[in-house]
Amino acid sequence: MSNNIIIFLKGIFMGVCDLIPGISGGTVAFITGIYERLITAVANITPKNYFNLVFLKNKKDRKKLFSELDILFLCLLFSGIFTAIILGSRVISYLIENFYVYVFAFFTGLILASGVFISKQIKEKNNLNKWFGLIGFLCGIVLLFLTPQEVLNPSKLLIFSSGFLAIFALFLPGISGSFILLILGMYEYVVNLVKDFDLVNLIPFAIGAGVGVLVISRVVKFLFNFDKCKTLYFLLGLVIGTLTIPIRNIYFELNNISFGLIFNLVILFVFGFWIVKKLDRF
Repeated sequence: MSNNIIIFLKGIFMGVCDLIPGISGGTVAFITGIYERLITAVANITPKNYFNLVFLKNKKDRKKLFSELDILFLCLLFSGIFTAIILGSRVISYLIENFYVYVFAFFTGLILASGVFISKQIKEKNNLNKWFGLIGFLCGIVLLFLTPQEVLNPSKLLIFSSGFLAIFALFLPGISGSFILLILGMYEYVVNLVKDFDLVNLIPFAIGAGVGVLVISRVVKFLFNFDKCKTLYFLLGLVIGTLTIPIRNIYFELNNISFGLIFNLVILFVFGFWIVKKLDRF
């Protein structure tokens, strides 16, 4: 399988996870080993870079700049994300509606294993850095207690703001864009926009997401350059803290608990954990 197809499939996986409240596409980026590459590529999106790309006369220089900006990578990845969101909105809605606890049991295994993956990237495991992990954990726990609202007729400003905040999940492992939309009361509304392809309201959402991408990518890149270990500890704590969200969701959805149900949930959890370990080894 070519590298381009693999990048596209990683985008598909990220897009699917971004549709599920409590699951972060950023976590998938970490699992699949493209997190820092994604941040760097998006942070390099500047008017100057793209002006040079368009107006460079020398084909060799243009090709070199195209490669340095990692444009092919971004195009393939975001094509996968958008494909998953457009095609998967109905499928994910069906799975969550009919197999809710099974879906979240599987992704809980993914999330926990991704925490192990992140911890492997941390080189300096001193007590000071671990405090940042605790701060991230507490931030994740806070998300557990936020109560989703419901908005029926949102303004264009709220739609824009929802896109801006939801896209943070692409760069912050542990924070789910769908969960942010739930908190804002915009999840069902945005899913319906995608299903109905309502461009009038999708455009403000997309613009907000675009602005959010440019802002958060630069913030995360700055933090990585400033102190990578502390940033990774914070992200690790965030992942572990937000793990309580899918666990809470599973608990509230369980009605008639049986040995067979628990066994199936454990199998799916272990399977999700195993997949990440295989990806890590790969």
